Amino acid sequence: MQNSARRYRFPRARADLRFQSVGGSLALADVTGRDSQPINFTAALVLTYCDGRHDAGAIADAVAGSLASDSAHPDSVRADVRRIIDSFAKDGYLD
Repeated sequence: MQNSARRYRFPRARADLRFQSVGGSLALADVTGRDSQPINFTAALVLTYCDGRHDAGAIADAVAGSLASDSAHPDSVRADVRRIIDSFAKDGYLD
């Protein structure tokens, strides 16, 4: 995963991805609608910051601030964000 961390230092989501509401849940789909995956709120929030201008640390800070949870430890949030970014890279959601 270290290679993806270097490659995606400033991750950028593919331009053809869209969020969809599916039965009250959130899904991530390409513009064709053929490739759709369920996504949770935190992962969706991370993806919105994958714009090529934010590094993983800045994304983690933004996510932590948006979730406004006193119980979320900053190191835990950073680890979750890195895991989510690595997952997006593996699934082909990043350019």
